[in-house]
Parts: sequence; C-alpha cells; structure tokens
Amino acid sequence: MLNFNKFVNQEPVKLDEEVDILLEKLILFSNGKKTGQIVFLSGGAGSGKGFASSKFMESEKFKVRDVDEWKKALIKIDTLKGKFPEIRGLDLKNPLDVMKMHKFVTKLKIKEKTLTLLLNDLRADRLPNIMFDITGKSIKDFEKIIPGLIDAGYSSRNIHISWILTDFKVAFVANLTRKRVVPADVFLQTHRGANKTMSALLDTHKMPKGADGTFIVVLNNRENTINFVPGEKFKGKTIPPLSSRVVGGQIKKIQNIKGFYSITVKDQGKGFRNEKFWKAELFRQIVANVPGGTDTIDSLIDHGNKELKYKK
Repeated sequence: MLNFNKFVNQEPVKLDEEVDILLEKLILFSNGKKTGQIVFLSGGAGSGKGFASSKFMESEKFKVRDVDEWKKALIKIDTLKGKFPEIRGLDLKNPLDVMKMHKFVTKLKIKEKTLTLLLNDLRADRLPNIMFDITGKSIKDFEKIIPGLIDAGYSSRNIHISWILTDFKVAFVANLTRKRVVPADVFLQTHRGANKTMSALLDTHKMPKGADGTFIVVLNNRENTINFVPGEKFKGKTIPPLSSRVVGGQIKKIQNIKGFYSITVKDQGKGFRNEKFWKAELFRQIVANVPGGTDTIDSLIDHGNKELKYKK
C-alpha cells in the first residue's frame, strides 16, 4: 500500500467506472437512527462543518457540540449578568480577541465539564445522538473523548467520522466574513492538522481507537453541491426549493439539496473499502484542497484581501 507522499507524486490514475464516488441525497448514519449515534465532524476553520451537517446529515437529530456556540453564550451571559469581565468588550471579528476568547474557554474547561455532565445523565437505553464539531488536528481530539462515550454505553460501531474537506483558500475568505475570525496562522494550523490526522488514518486503514463506524469524506466546495431548481420534479413530485427543518432548536428554511459529492472509505462495523474504489480520487482532492508547503500566512492573507476586494 502506497503512503500519501508517494501516492501524490505518481502519474494521474484513470478512474475505473466502479469508483465509489457518490452524488447522494443525504448521509444516514446507522440508517438514520435517532439514538445511540456519535459523529465526529473533522475539518479546518471555515470548512463549512455546520453547513454540511445541516444540509447533508440530519443534524436536527443530534445534540451538536460546537465551541463557537459556547463562546457566543458566554458573551451573552456577561452582557446580561456581568459574570465574565475577562471577556467583556471582546470583538470576535478581531483575530486577537478570538485568541483571548479561546484561551478563556480552555481555562474554564467548558468542553470537558459539559461533556461530563451530559454523559452522567444518560440512560443506556436512551443514548442521544451527539455530533462533535472539531478540527481533528490531532488524533487525541478523538481518543480523549471516545473512552467516556464507550463507558456511557455507546457502541464502537456507532462512532462515525466525517471529514469535511474544503478548498482552504475559499475557507479562509469565508473565515474573514464570519462573526468569529480565526487568525491566519491558527487557520493554517487547523487545516494542516486535520489533513495530517485524516491522511494518517487513511494511510494505515485505522479509525481512532474505540471507533468502528462509518468514515466518509464530504467534498464541501460550492461546485460539488447541486440544489433543486424551482419546479423541478423528483420521483414524480415537484420539489420546493426550500423546506422547514429544526436546526439548533429553531425552525429554519433549508435549501433542498439534490446531490453532493462524498467518498465513503469505510462502512459501519467493517474494514476499510478496497483502495481502488476511493484512493485515487480522494488523494487528488486532498492535494487540491489542503495547504501545501509553499502556502504561507502572508500569501493566505494576501489572497483573502484580494478576494474580498474583488467581491466588493
């Protein structure tokens, strides 16, 4: 088996007609079960994990653990009750303030404490679906969480991974327009880290210790997502461009997706699929979408500024 570095230097491979690259309607973990499922969403900053989970993965069936939401909540609590003077006045559009906020959340150990509280209240016959929105820049991001999930009653075969792979330059421009702007150096670290971790799993055909669910890669670039157009029919029925779904406890209008681009490398409870069905195309996509050795902080900032100026 070739490793990643050797593979990407080969001549381009002509894909077999049977290559398992799918235009799918929806990703259903364990056929869409409403309980007992764990999904780790891995991907660098600005990669669109929230977008992908809401449109492709039935995120309304999951308790989503997203550190960005905790940061918003902490700021709101301070605004209403004046409880956290350390973060008062922070502007999450300012990358330096974002770093201060991140250190504050780490100091409070909110991720660890809230997960402990959640798992302590669970019943083995009523395990909620949980979705972890993480970068996955280290294998420890997974393996420090999984043992507690197993102890709480979750099955290894129901612990899944979805890598949200997005063009890092497009993601950086999106990052600059978000309410929370990640500094360029940290941004690059998250994308390189996620790629390093995911590529190591792909090279070794191993999941994080304790996980044996599905491993799927979603190519989350705009050109890979196909929307229904007004009046279009599917199986004889006219599909409205928008539908109502519960997202984060609120009813929202979500654009109906006709298809998207994903590559499944491992099925639930089974070993990795034969490489001929995924390796060639997936590693070409990795090369096209992740930062290379010549991509620097300055070049990334320059690209982002040019793109924003062009859009104006």
